[in-house]
Amino acid sequence: MKIDHHAYCLVNVKSDQILVTLEKEHKIAVRGNPDFFHEKYETFTIDESRRIKEIHSSKSFAEDSKRIFIIECKSMTVQAQNALLKIFEEPNQNSYFFILAPSSGFLLPTLKSRLQIIEGEKEEDLSEAKKFLKLSMKEKITFVDDIAKKISDEELEKSYAIEFLGALESAVAENGVEKNKKALRAILKARDYMQDRSPSVKQLLEFVALSL
Repeated sequence: MKIDHHAYCLVNVKSDQILVTLEKEHKIAVRGNPDFFHEKYETFTIDESRRIKEIHSSKSFAEDSKRIFIIECKSMTVQAQNALLKIFEEPNQNSYFFILAPSSGFLLPTLKSRLQIIEGEKEEDLSEAKKFLKLSMKEKITFVDDIAKKISDEELEKSYAIEFLGALESAVAENGVEKNKKALRAILKARDYMQDRSPSVKQLLEFVALSL
């Protein structure tokens, strides 16, 4: 993998893969290197963005050293993404960013346009989403309410709902983008709001179900 861009989103790429690539192909130390940042988050928030910006604004420890920022997350709040826009647009010299996520669907278009997207080999499983589309409205509401309850009870992570919406978007789009504009807009809107720190998962999923 060539590092010829300042910011990447690696979808379904394991951190071990990028670490090996950085060490073996680019001779960048990933252990004991003060210019190497690697953290994992369930949801990347505005507080984490501010921390990244603070580190980015400081001088590198070694002269001409490449500064590597690896952010592993399952979702990222809208506020956090907006806070990253400036440094992704005008990064310091020798600064490189890698967002590792199960999907790029949660990214705002403004941030996504500043990233080079690299997809892993995992294929999106649309079977559950396609079954959902065939349910009656009552069954759809019951289905999404069950997801919301399991997330509330911490049996499922919020990322499950985000991934489900991403698969649902793909399944709906397969049936025709033009004739399903309303549904696709609803899914996109719900997915954006789902990035907030404390979204109403039940309300957002019901909104989508009622829009299909």
